[in-house]
Amino acid sequence: MEDNQKQNINEKPEEKKPMAAQPEAKRPDEQLPADIVIDEEETVASAEDVANFMNARRKARKEKRSTVERENPEVEEYHAEESQIDPYMEPDPEVPWVKYEEPLFLTRGCRCKPECYKPIGSCETRSCSKVTSTNWMTGIRQPTDLPFDCVEVRFKNNHKEFYRLPDGLEVTEGDVVAVEGQPGHDVGIVSLTGELCRLQMRKHRISSDSENIKRLFRRAKDTDIDRWEETLKDERRALLRTRQIVADMGLEMKVNDVEFQGDHSKAIFYYTADERVDFRELIKVLADAFHMRVEMKQIGVRQEAGKVGGIGTCGRELCCATWLTSFKSVTTSAAKTQQILPNPQKLAGQCGKLKCCLNFEYEVYADALKQFPPAGHAIRFKKGLALYKKTDVFRGIMWYAYEGQNDLIAVKAEDVKTIIDMNRRQEYPEQLEDYQVELMSTSGLAQESSDEEVEREIQRLAEGGNGVVEALGSKPTAHGDGGGGGERRKGRGERRDRDNNAREERHNNQRIKQHKESAKAAPAGNGQKQHKGDGKSQNGDRNTTRRSGGSNRDRRS
Repeated sequence: MEDNQKQNINEKPEEKKPMAAQPEAKRPDEQLPADIVIDEEETVASAEDVANFMNARRKARKEKRSTVERENPEVEEYHAEESQIDPYMEPDPEVPWVKYEEPLFLTRGCRCKPECYKPIGSCETRSCSKVTSTNWMTGIRQPTDLPFDCVEVRFKNNHKEFYRLPDGLEVTEGDVVAVEGQPGHDVGIVSLTGELCRLQMRKHRISSDSENIKRLFRRAKDTDIDRWEETLKDERRALLRTRQIVADMGLEMKVNDVEFQGDHSKAIFYYTADERVDFRELIKVLADAFHMRVEMKQIGVRQEAGKVGGIGTCGRELCCATWLTSFKSVTTSAAKTQQILPNPQKLAGQCGKLKCCLNFEYEVYADALKQFPPAGHAIRFKKGLALYKKTDVFRGIMWYAYEGQNDLIAVKAEDVKTIIDMNRRQEYPEQLEDYQVELMSTSGLAQESSDEEVEREIQRLAEGGNGVVEALGSKPTAHGDGGGGGERRKGRGERRDRDNNAREERHNNQRIKQHKESAKAAPAGNGQKQHKGDGKSQNGDRNTTRRSGGSNRDRRS
């Protein structure tokens, strides 16, 4: 019996062996190949083992993916390159790949499908539309009782036109309306009404009494909006197909955008081309392909950037895609006037032309440069000839350097004018360094101001401390000579002297200078000799007087 119990006791530890040494059961799609053996003592896999494991896993997943595609071909799986696959963080093949789909009505000025007889909110139209109009005359009483009978209606991107209202119909900004087309009708969103629309028509040189202004029929019905939605779904496919047709025909043109009319009876194709293009055959092919009337409109590269949109080098959305409607010619002289280096990569915008923002501050720079002498004018000194290098317009500073040297010296524009006038009279100053301006960065200016504040505060405390000491020292005591009061305040004076020692040394030179100036002004005598000497002896005498607690009369003597 005892032998059997001992045997059972010895067998128990063998049953409680740790399970970590045993290989875990793998899923069917993650079975290890037969040539991989895991050692019970060494659980770290080598690089070769990891590569074999990954190959087996990829093979199993490919088989599973092919099975899923056969069963459900509409599900699109995530496909990553082998170089981007992390062996420890692989994507789950069962999760479908989510594609971003641009809202259908985003190019029209709203995010969702509009509702019948319900205006679109201003917040939505401003955040989704290009070249948004802001009615700054909202809440201002109109000059006449009769409202203006024309409104501005926007279509795709920055396409806007003016329409005349029928009698008795009042619309507001954000209403979806049906307007006259050529032929048929179109659907758009009202962007401007009232007197601001009159000003906008005057800006575009359109007479409000003209008979060429098209008519606005009514607010859009549900059937109009549904047909409009179906038309917008075909624009993307039509753009890709048109580009393919143009490439097959070998035409030197670029199709930028396609805009379908609301009733699907007309299409406008916007394109850019460097040279004249004969697209008569193209119109026939497109009319047969889309079964609608085709209109071709050539635009410039700046208008193309406004239609396509994008982010500029400043980090904000392009001006031509948000608020800029009229384009002015930009020349290189605008960049030279603003002292910008002629770097084509920085001066060119998304359209490949010079940035429109170069004209924004051009007039300010041109007006400021009228106070400057002509740039590039060399000035002569006795030390040598100084050549012009650059200009800081708003600081009124010009940089010069001696001929053959690279050290720049900043000079005020007024001094440069003066030196040029002297050179014309054949007068030459000594050197350029006499007119040099000491420049300081923003951090230096802040440090200078802080130092001045500290200096004033120390001076105030020093003056206040001296007054307190003098007041305490001159206070009469019961002994009559004032000496006993000074002895009682000896410890306090020593502590105050230790605290103010650094400040006194800082102002010592300033006091010595004041004493010397006063000594020069005073007559020769004991008073003049009293102020002479070095600062250390004066400081020591003052401290000794404080410690002795003498009267004001003794201290003055």
